[in-house]
Amino acid sequence: MGDGETLHYQSVVPDAGADGDAAAEGFFDLANARCVRYTVAVGEREAREGRGGGEGDGETNEASGSSRADGSEVELVVEQDQSLHDSCGGIVWESAYALEQYMRLNIGRICASPPVKRKRGLSRCKVLELGAGAGLLGLAVAARGAKATVLTDHPNAMPLLERNVRRNSALFETRAELVGKKRKKRGDANADTETTTTTTSTSKSKPKCMPLDWTNDAHVDAVAREGPFDIILATDVVFNESLVAPLLAAIRACGGPRTVAYVCVQERCAAAFDAFRRGASGALGSAREVPREELGFVDEECVLFELKATRDVFGDAG
Repeated sequence: MGDGETLHYQSVVPDAGADGDAAAEGFFDLANARCVRYTVAVGEREAREGRGGGEGDGETNEASGSSRADGSEVELVVEQDQSLHDSCGGIVWESAYALEQYMRLNIGRICASPPVKRKRGLSRCKVLELGAGAGLLGLAVAARGAKATVLTDHPNAMPLLERNVRRNSALFETRAELVGKKRKKRGDANADTETTTTTTSTSKSKPKCMPLDWTNDAHVDAVAREGPFDIILATDVVFNESLVAPLLAAIRACGGPRTVAYVCVQERCAAAFDAFRRGASGALGSAREVPREELGFVDEECVLFELKATRDVFGDAG
């Protein structure tokens, strides 16, 4: 695969349970692609059943995100920048795909269960992504209808993140729908009818991008003011032992009594991974490592942690 190609994730990577070698080759090709296309199922039936999109047989545009006419799917297009050597934020890594799949399959349960407990699901949830990188995960959650989505990363990674939000902005614009209503002209029962139109709008909240260096108190405070967040997401953020404590502190600062956080990583640095595993429960109050069979992702190197707010840390949700 050439570096200049745009590749479609669902066409390149086999489903869970398929040949691991083929999946590894697919991830390698995706990491070296100029852009990644990713189909997100957003229709009511797909969301309820937890099914992913197919190969995107609706309207497609390699330059920007698009949607099917029936609204059941949208297709994200995210640019990658392999030159960001000082940050891992230039590439959509396997952990982002793993967590996106997990959210697709479990978002209804997550929103309905403690501590979140939002009766109307994702549409009532504020979502924060830490270390958003190219933005695919956060954009997918926003496309599914989150009340608000804030995407953050180190200032060095912000230009790419902001470009990708703009690239997919059409998915979040207000759309006008014309509804025809026929009525008889007043005073003449036999007269021709005239049609009036009523304009309604449907929109999804456009993601907001904010710089966030976990060691910068001003950055953390600014993002925390957008919360507290119901769902916090992060992928491939555990790679430096010295940054584990600031990461956990940022999660706590942006959380509240209804918060659940999901952190999906690969073990890139053993010391950092062990430090995160030991300290994860201190962020919100409780933590567990999601069993591999529950994660169900084709790349078994991805490890998912679930952190939940507890009463002893935040008090009652109210």
